[in-house]
Amino acid sequence: MYSNLSVLVFILHISISNCGKICLSCNGVETVKECLDVEICSDDEVCFTQKYLTLQKQELYDFGCSLHQYCLSGGSGTVFGKRRTGRHILCHTCCNSTNVCNMKSSCEPDTSSSHEIKDSNLPRECDDLLNSTSGVYTIYPDGLHPVQVCCIMANNETWTVIQRRFNGYVSFDRTWEEYKRGFGSVSGEYWLGNENIHQISSSTGHKLSIYLEDFTGKFAYANYSVFDLGDEQRKYQLSINEFSGTSSLHDYLNYHNTQMFTTKDQDNDGYSKNCAAYEGGNGGWWYKRCLNVNLNGPYMAGPVHNQTALVWANWPSSYYSLKKSSMMIKRYFERP
Repeated sequence: MYSNLSVLVFILHISISNCGKICLSCNGVETVKECLDVEICSDDEVCFTQKYLTLQKQELYDFGCSLHQYCLSGGSGTVFGKRRTGRHILCHTCCNSTNVCNMKSSCEPDTSSSHEIKDSNLPRECDDLLNSTSGVYTIYPDGLHPVQVCCIMANNETWTVIQRRFNGYVSFDRTWEEYKRGFGSVSGEYWLGNENIHQISSSTGHKLSIYLEDFTGKFAYANYSVFDLGDEQRKYQLSINEFSGTSSLHDYLNYHNTQMFTTKDQDNDGYSKNCAAYEGGNGGWWYKRCLNVNLNGPYMAGPVHNQTALVWANWPSSYYSLKKSSMMIKRYFERP
C-alpha cells in the first residue's frame, strides 16, 4: 500500500509521462481516504466511484476505471458485472474532468456543507412510519426536504406510492423538470418525482409492486423483488429484476429494464423518434423502441387503436387503455 506522499509523487510522475486517465483504484474500502492506490486507464475510459451495500449491510466503496458507455448506462460491463454480485448499488458516478477526479465524488458526503444530514431521524419513505394506517403523509426522501405522499399499509407491509392514476384528470404529458420534481395531487393522480424516487430507492434495496385494473373491474398485479432508479446523471435509469404476479400478466416491463427515462423535451430512448412525443405525446417513461408498457400514457378509457395509451401490452387484451394503475415501492431489508 502506498503512503499519501508516495501516491502524490507517483501521480505527478505519470501525469507528465502518460496521457491516459489516472483514477483512484480500490475495492471494498469504507471511505475514499482509505484508497491510496491509483491506476492508469485507457484513453476511452473514465474514472468511476461506486457506493454499495453488502449482504451484511455494510456500506463500502469501489474506485477505478471503466468504459464511458458502461458508466452512462449503468450496464453490466467488464467492471460492473463482477462487482454487482451480492451487492446493492447505492450510488454510481463517473468523471472525466481532471486526473484522479474520483478522489472527490458525489457518492461521498460533503462534510464541509452545513446542509449535510448525517443521520436524519425524519421518515424518508412510508416504511419509516410506525403504527400508521393508509393515507397521506409527509416524508423526506433526501433527509431534509418534505414531500407529501400516499402510503398504503397492507399485509403488515408499508408501501410508498410513486405513481397513481384512476380518472385521467391529471395530464402526464410533462417535461423533464416536471417528472424530476413530481406533479399532481397525492389525494388524486400523481407522479412522486424521479429525484424523490431515486433518493428513496438508493437508500437500501427496494422492491416494486404494480396494480392494474380495467373498466370491468378485472385487476392484476406485477411484483419485482429488485427495483432501483439511477440518479439524474444516469437519466433516472430503471433497474428491475425477479418478476412475479398475476398469471395472465406477462413480464412486459422487462422490455424497459435498464432503459433511461425519456420525456417530450429530453430524448433518451433507442428509437429514431422521441417516443414520449410520438403521436401527440406518450408521457414520460423508460422507453426503448418504443414500448410494451406505459403507465404514464394518455388516459383513453378502454379499447384503443394503438399503444399510445395507459397500457400494459396484451392485458386485459391488445390495445387497451387501463382504468387504474399504481406503482408502489418498499425496502426489502432495513437500513443499517
